[in-house]
Amino acid sequence: MTVLGWVLLLIGALITFLAKPVLQKKAGDGEMSQKALYMIKTAGMWIVIAGAILIFLAGGIVNV
Repeated sequence: MTVLGWVLLLIGALITFLAKPVLQKKAGDGEMSQKALYMIKTAGMWIVIAGAILIFLAGGIVNV
């Protein structure tokens, strides 16, 4: 359960931090949608929160 939490934490962080550069590259010269950016960043942060909850429930122990 802890490994899944760490995976979700990393995936959510990547989604959150890479959302703006990916949307800017996709939009090219045009305006990128702020609504889409905020939706993607919000989803990424919920994934981070879910991962943090799983790590908290497992006591922070890494079961490798």
